[in-house]
Amino acid sequence: MLTKRQKEALDFIESYSDKKGYAPSFEEIRKRLKLASVSTVHFHISKLKAGGYLGKIDN
Repeated sequence: MLTKRQKEALDFIESYSDKKGYAPSFEEIRKRLKLASVSTVHFHISKLKAGGYLGKIDN
């Protein structure tokens, strides 16, 4: 189950990726979600990865 913040982050990442073809930076996510630091973004991204909601695609 996603928290409200995790859902907001996931929605933003998906929307951004659909529009631009690549994922947003941690700083862009931080600004969009109005978070205090990128370490908080890292925390949410880690939880999304662990939950199987996000993954990494190698070039």
